[in-house]
Amino acid sequence: MVGVGANGFPGYSPQFSDDYTRDSYALYGDLSADVTDAFFLQGAMRYEDYSDFGSEVVGKLASRYTLNEIFGVRGSIGTGFRAPTPGQQGTTNVSTRLPDGFPVATGLFPASGPVAQALGASPLKPETSTNYTIGMTASLPVGSVTVDFYRIDLEDRFNSISTRPVSAEEGTDGYENFLALRDAGVAGADTIGGVFYFTNAFDTRTEGVDIVSNFPIDWANGGTTSLTASLNYNKEEYTSDPGSQNEEDQFDFNNQSRWRGVFSARHNIGPFSIMGRANAYGPSANFNAGEVQEYKTKVLVDVEGNYDFSDSITLTLGGRNIFDQYPPVDRTGDYCCGRVYSSGTPISWQGSYFFGRLRADF
Repeated sequence: MVGVGANGFPGYSPQFSDDYTRDSYALYGDLSADVTDAFFLQGAMRYEDYSDFGSEVVGKLASRYTLNEIFGVRGSIGTGFRAPTPGQQGTTNVSTRLPDGFPVATGLFPASGPVAQALGASPLKPETSTNYTIGMTASLPVGSVTVDFYRIDLEDRFNSISTRPVSAEEGTDGYENFLALRDAGVAGADTIGGVFYFTNAFDTRTEGVDIVSNFPIDWANGGTTSLTASLNYNKEEYTSDPGSQNEEDQFDFNNQSRWRGVFSARHNIGPFSIMGRANAYGPSANFNAGEVQEYKTKVLVDVEGNYDFSDSITLTLGGRNIFDQYPPVDRTGDYCCGRVYSSGTPISWQGSYFFGRLRADF
């Protein structure tokens, strides 16, 4: 039997409440100039000092070169630094979950706390990154096009480990974890069914390309139409051992949708405008208990109309996902208790909705 109630999180108890503070001071400088009529150069640096993580200097160098009246090239290289938030460092969140249809107390614990430390956690340290971009621009007689390639190398990426089971029953998968908690003197170890915590889990590389184009059409006395198309291809991969992630989490990381396109048309004539937009999501896949479910490309359509009664009053009517598209129903048994759609897919699982809005500016 599943317990009554829609949410298994009981709230933050005084036992797991505390004050977390941090002081941070930063100095930022940016210098840019047109070196020549065709060559633009920009440089920026940032120094930041954290009370709990020391200091760091990051920088960026960017430039743009105009080849002619139509084409230009641009690029940049930069470094990044991100300290874990006080929430990532200190939050304890224990809730009742239903991994197999039965209630289990599963908790997020601080990496520097006794529960996580008993299971081998290390205190969090900052992420660092290096990023590169190179691209081109084209100002054509009929519109504009930009194409940009990018790469981001991220080290010590924050991520929670895959949930580690805990069980006081000898011979089960979580028994060794229970013994580790008990031997570390963790109070209530026999009431915990699962543990996860944030860690500097792995290094990653993200590579992709962004393409954006805009083509305005003037219909003389028939108003104007703006056609916009944008396409993103994005690939992420591990560049270090993702040992803190189980088979399912590693599969899901490598099988997210790699591309998305947004195509829109907006027509304006007098006080009236209408917009149509198609959101296309590329294929992805989900893994559970050795089974794989593939999600095919899906397109969601939005429409919106505006009418300006005056310079200050506008009426808007529209809809999102007007054809009421959903991701496929889960076929791998990843969910229970009446849930049929994955909220991890890029496709909305809440169906369509329609709206009206009246705006008045004073």
